[in-house]
Amino acid sequence: MTVITRRLAGFSACGLALCVAAFAQTTAPKDEIVELSPFEVKPDDNRGYAASETLTGTRVATQIKDLPYSVNVVTSEFFEDFAMWQIDDSFAQVGGLTGIDVGGGFNLRGFVSSSQLRDGFYRQGRYGQTNIDRVEVIKGPNAGIYGRSSPGGMVNMISKLPQKKDQQKLTVRGGSFDTLQGTLESTGTIGSPNTYYIAIVSQLNRGGAVDWFHMRENQAYFAVKHDFKNGGHLLLSAEHFKQFRHSQLAAAPMITDQKNTSSNLDDEAIGYAKNLARYQAFGPNSENSRSNDTLRMSYDKQLGSIFTFRAGAQIFSAKLANFNANTGFGAVTINSTNPASNFTSTRGATPNRGIINEDGGGVQLDLVARYKLGGDAVSNKTLLTVDFNDYYRFDPTRSSSAAAALAAWGATGSGRVVALDSTFNPTAPLTYFAASFEDGLGAATRYTRRRITVSGGQFRQESRWLGERLLTYVGTRFDKVHFNQREYITTVNGVTPTMDAPVSVKRDINQVKPNAGVLFKVRENLRAYVNYSEAYFINQGENPVDVASPTYKSETAEGWDYGLKGSLFNDRLNFTLGFFNIQRFNVRVTDSEETPVGSGNFVNVVRSDGNQEVNGWEVEVNYALNRAWSTGLSYGNIDAFYNDFGSRNPQAIGRKVQNISPENGGLWVKFSGQEGRLKGFSANLGVTYIAETPSESPIAGDTVAIVAGVPTVTRSTGQWKLTVPAVTLWNLGLSYKWKQGSHASHSVRVNVNNAFDRDYLKVNKNLGDPRGVYLSYTLTFSNLRKS
Repeated sequence: MTVITRRLAGFSACGLALCVAAFAQTTAPKDEIVELSPFEVKPDDNRGYAASETLTGTRVATQIKDLPYSVNVVTSEFFEDFAMWQIDDSFAQVGGLTGIDVGGGFNLRGFVSSSQLRDGFYRQGRYGQTNIDRVEVIKGPNAGIYGRSSPGGMVNMISKLPQKKDQQKLTVRGGSFDTLQGTLESTGTIGSPNTYYIAIVSQLNRGGAVDWFHMRENQAYFAVKHDFKNGGHLLLSAEHFKQFRHSQLAAAPMITDQKNTSSNLDDEAIGYAKNLARYQAFGPNSENSRSNDTLRMSYDKQLGSIFTFRAGAQIFSAKLANFNANTGFGAVTINSTNPASNFTSTRGATPNRGIINEDGGGVQLDLVARYKLGGDAVSNKTLLTVDFNDYYRFDPTRSSSAAAALAAWGATGSGRVVALDSTFNPTAPLTYFAASFEDGLGAATRYTRRRITVSGGQFRQESRWLGERLLTYVGTRFDKVHFNQREYITTVNGVTPTMDAPVSVKRDINQVKPNAGVLFKVRENLRAYVNYSEAYFINQGENPVDVASPTYKSETAEGWDYGLKGSLFNDRLNFTLGFFNIQRFNVRVTDSEETPVGSGNFVNVVRSDGNQEVNGWEVEVNYALNRAWSTGLSYGNIDAFYNDFGSRNPQAIGRKVQNISPENGGLWVKFSGQEGRLKGFSANLGVTYIAETPSESPIAGDTVAIVAGVPTVTRSTGQWKLTVPAVTLWNLGLSYKWKQGSHASHSVRVNVNNAFDRDYLKVNKNLGDPRGVYLSYTLTFSNLRKS
């Protein structure tokens, strides 16, 4: 434990003792206005796409301007206006955030994460946009208040809540790439004014510019809320999501120039065969599907004038199933002295059937106390949290056993080796693996059972001093992580398992992580802040082989945030200018070790002792010019590099981190007609920018040998230098809404995404969508039961 950690833990203990004493002596003023539940955010006035409150930032509703670090909120209105029917890697409008995928991954502030949050609970992605009210992004190790967290922060998908207003809404959308979506949403009371619900069902179908690609999403969501007479609130929800991808898209493969020489010393990686990504690599017998079913509940109640209690729980069951998703295009060689390998791309030899079954759940208990001390001079908010999370994964993966199809696929001239012309287009129609997974499966290539159980808790103290000009935050979180895993195929620490005698792996890890921050109101409309926080990260899919290693350690991080938050023009323009430094420790790397010492014999040892550092800055602006016009921007500048990539690869020091964009962000403007002929008309324009992005490992293409006892690069193709080019995308939306009678309204919307038809690669090297034009129509009925 560092000195800072010990001191902050001590401050937290003192704060806890102070607040306990205060609870025994302090009562709320009689004239104090009763506040809404601290576990719900208040609706915003018309401020464009901006939100003023967040749940994710502190686990309770807090004004964003009062936090000593950065939190971004993107509302469902934004998704609707820009026809973002999926929250995926096209969502890059938040500075520092890229690469969101349906499987739960994202890149934030220079770090990669494999899991997200849904209403504060851990989730491996798999969400439908139709039932998400807002996406909240807490940046940096500050997200450690939720336990294990990426050093870059965490993304929290907040579900839509039941509404008392009686309303039914039908939306039909369609357009480019055979896109068609139908959504039915209904809200209102059930029986009494104190019980109300929301129900949403939706199906999205979408094709693409690549043969056979088709995606279908089924989404269903139901939630009911009851307000008890004693002030308690009970919320129950159920969610279903299933996405079926047929014949998914393939990444553009790397191109290596062999310079027409027999030596490999001058081989050079020169880029990616983007044209080849326009073709279907996997064929009609390919799928990649994901599903998730979740039940959640929460209950909160104010206990007297000081305390509010909340209990939440969730259980889930999820599945991933794919087949023939491992036969994408292989690397391309040009200017080779071997004609057989010149301008060719070889696809995978043995299609796999991969299954990942997941289930688990969690419980969260939060106790919030709001009180004043020192003759009402100091306002306080104290949060005590106890939570528990359990995750289980069973992932049998087997190769195809369709003998005839495998023989045909591997035969010379089968088409598995794709011949290309000088522009990297196939010279002949592509052929494909002819069997499906129903034709037989063979040997297992992966077979593990993994359970990770985390129990923990935290204390967090917020105090407001000097007439609320000075805000201080201090907290400590403790977590106990228990691994209970079984490996059935891969050798673990010299022990070879079998299906009947798997290797059992168990390990416990304890983590104590503090956080502290200060925000000072320099003026009423200008705040300065600084924050220090620590976090730890464990991948939910951590392999038993890695966990069993004697050198295994969970990754940890520490970071500083500092900057300014302010407002101008009567609070119509709000901005944040922030800077940060984050250190990531215990990165898994390869060391070179002389065994025995002095022998000159060096072996590679995988250890958790690498280090990554990120420095950066961000700016957020939201400006409501008047009732009709609003605009905003979000921008992130990130310098992510390695300080230590293991003693085997010292050349990686200072090199950039794979798939981390050094710059990204978005700019938007919206007009909403308020009167006259323009009443009901709205228009929005958005620009998204992603800078040139490093796309390979910092040691890719390097050949390292021990020379005079020193790891030395003996040759390199420079693959680690490759990047995906920058791209700027323009998106436009126009809509018109009108009423019919006292209960019905209609709206039509036209969207043009990628308006200038940019031809680009995404960071994952998949081809980005060309220009798309979409039309939607919504019919809304309100208060029908009152007619």
